Amino acid sequence: MRMVAEHAGVSTALLHYHFENRERLFAEAMTHSFGQTGTDLERDADTVPAAVVLARILHTMLPTDPELRQDWRLWQELWVRALRDETAQQLAVDLYDQLHIWLARAIRRGIEAGEFRDCDVDATSSLLLALSDGFGIRLMLGDPRIDLAAAQAAIWRAVAGTLGVPDAFPEI
Repeated sequence: MRMVAEHAGVSTALLHYHFENRERLFAEAMTHSFGQTGTDLERDADTVPAAVVLARILHTMLPTDPELRQDWRLWQELWVRALRDETAQQLAVDLYDQLHIWLARAIRRGIEAGEFRDCDVDATSSLLLALSDGFGIRLMLGDPRIDLAAAQAAIWRAVAGTLGVPDAFPEI
């Protein structure tokens, strides 16, 4: 808590006033980070092609820049905590539910606009989440067999046929 307070430029007393413990601070950090990413991407979602919106979401679900790498560190910490703490487990499940809804909304938007083929939206969203997690871990580890472009291409190819879109990851 002391290190966070110093980094934020506030007193530890103020931090403790707003967050009763480290776990609450961690949960709020995760929720804030997640919410901020979604807000940024939804800004022009109704004015760009659905494939671009979905590609942007997938881009943010991978450690593509220093800020998202930090978010990934938080997610990895959440996964570890969730294995031993019921509250962290529920937070993880809730955040994954929000990710699923976010992806599903983008896919439904594309189907309704006639840009995507009708498909099992829930199954496609779940597949995208699983692939993003898997490739994201490899990117975080610095696996020399995979880079960001290869990860994005593989994820997109896995659902392109289902969505009825070209195999190439859209320009975002």
